[in-house]
Amino acid sequence: MRERLKTKPSETVCKYLFEPAILADSKRSFYNMLSLNIAHALMLSKQGIITPDEAGKILAAFLDLEKEGNASFNLNPEFEDYYFNIENYLIGKVGMEVGGKLHTARSRNDLHSTISRMNVRDQMIKLYPLVLNLRDVLLRKADEHKETVFTGYTHMQPAQPISVAFYFTAVAQGLERDYARMAAAYERLNQCTLGSGAFAGTSFPIDRHYAADLLGFNGPMYNNMDAVASRDYLLELLSSFVSCGATINRFVNDLYIWATDEFSYIEVDDSLAASSSIMPQKKNSVTLEHCKAKTSHLLGAYVASFSCMKGIPYGHCRDIAGESIAPFWDAATQMEAILNLLGETVEKLMIKTDNMKNRADRNFCTVTELADELVKREGLSFRVAHHIVGSMVGECLDKGLDASQMTVEMLNNAGKEFASKTFDWSRQELSSLLDSVNSVHNKYDYGAPSPKECRNMIDQLLKKLDEDRASYQELLDGLQAAEQRLDAEIRRFVTKPER
Repeated sequence: MRERLKTKPSETVCKYLFEPAILADSKRSFYNMLSLNIAHALMLSKQGIITPDEAGKILAAFLDLEKEGNASFNLNPEFEDYYFNIENYLIGKVGMEVGGKLHTARSRNDLHSTISRMNVRDQMIKLYPLVLNLRDVLLRKADEHKETVFTGYTHMQPAQPISVAFYFTAVAQGLERDYARMAAAYERLNQCTLGSGAFAGTSFPIDRHYAADLLGFNGPMYNNMDAVASRDYLLELLSSFVSCGATINRFVNDLYIWATDEFSYIEVDDSLAASSSIMPQKKNSVTLEHCKAKTSHLLGAYVASFSCMKGIPYGHCRDIAGESIAPFWDAATQMEAILNLLGETVEKLMIKTDNMKNRADRNFCTVTELADELVKREGLSFRVAHHIVGSMVGECLDKGLDASQMTVEMLNNAGKEFASKTFDWSRQELSSLLDSVNSVHNKYDYGAPSPKECRNMIDQLLKKLDEDRASYQELLDGLQAAEQRLDAEIRRFVTKPER
């Protein structure tokens, strides 16, 4: 395969290019490489390009290799890549006349682009259920805390009271969209490039649809040049990782703040915390820190992959085939860690309901309810009501009082100043309006934080979660059915042992 070249690869090329790629493919691509080669051999036999006897010998050799395992033969970086090592093994088993025919009607370009898609597909199949699980954990937590009231913040300042369920369903809804982006990318990912050749196809009478079907793809990519030249599915997947990471980062940052002693709204489980080597009192929320930090790797991977794809020709080159995919693997590893760490952290999270309500009742987050009631009961314009309530808050702050210490006298004094009137309200009525639980219950319109509306939101989000789980199961069923079709085709030539 290096007949055009007069020397073997240099030690530098082997050390930094060929050997790392071969070892990575050996770890990641063993079964997919075997399946692809078997599907190609079956296609060549079906089309009469090789004989059934030749196909049988090739298949038997690959089944032996599958049984022996990936460590059963030596990998030589001087063969340039993992495929040539596999081919060398095959030729050693069945001879050049038979083994050398396997590469008919294909190139390493279409082979490697197909293997990359299969490997990425395997990784996504592992990640999809982790996102589904995190959504499930959030919704179950929300269902437990429909009545748990705490302060909602804008600009990181107390704004209006909400419930834990309202907050968690907001995050779950964001993750639902993130999952939709991830899942939509599968359609572009799961297209087969095998049979595209180097980029211009082949004159052999191949059947690309047959090979794609045996390998679990939705079908072959149409244009052969685009098939080997494009890796845009990586950008789509990495972009969905970045979007999901942004949702998670903002959620985790809130949890991180709420876990501080100053807030004391939540506490992570001891099994998910770390201690200090010097300060005996410390309980550090390390899973939250790592989840926040790991989202930065996702953006780094997107930028790195994108950078590999710009300023290069629209055809095959090592930039696109080898380097552009490398950042994906770290991103996928980081996503797996983030989703597992965060899922367990939220599931075991202790929520300090009393602290939450006490803070919400005192930090003036309920006073918008008072302004609204002045409009509804007293017929004031909202701007006048805003002046009255703002004046009352200012007076309390000047006197070192909290919201629970607002009085009807303050209300009437402000009413006289800004509306030239007083109000016939009781202390009980004022207290009821300023109660954080009542404030949340009063907001029952579409998408609001009342327990009833949160129940509706949870139900809707669970319904979509079930639909996404069903769609994911369809993906698994489709891949399993393809594997069964491949096995059935193999058994027409040789006896295939069970894995």
